Amino acid sequence: MRFSKKLYISSSLDKKCGTVKWKLRTGRPQPTIYIIALAKNRDLLEIYHSGMLKQKYYRKKANAPYIVGIATGYGGAVDLVMDIIEDVFRETGAYDVKSFFK
Repeated sequence: MRFSKKLYISSSLDKKCGTVKWKLRTGRPQPTIYIIALAKNRDLLEIYHSGMLKQKYYRKKANAPYIVGIATGYGGAVDLVMDIIEDVFRETGAYDVKSFFK
């Protein structure tokens, strides 16, 4: 999995960011963690539960998600997606999220 250099993180995870990223890479269970990734289709962003990354599909490098945000709880992930979309629109004047992060 790949993490964006402009990674958005919930305020409750500020001090634990390194640990959370390590646990995501090594497959450790994190029941309250959700990730926001760039969509592989025409959508803007996708929200995944951290447990989904344990599936064999995501272990392949070609299928690994490009993570742009990490949140606590689904509600926190939705709030973080709204923050990301607002920042993208404020900086670019459009909703081209993929070019903003790449």
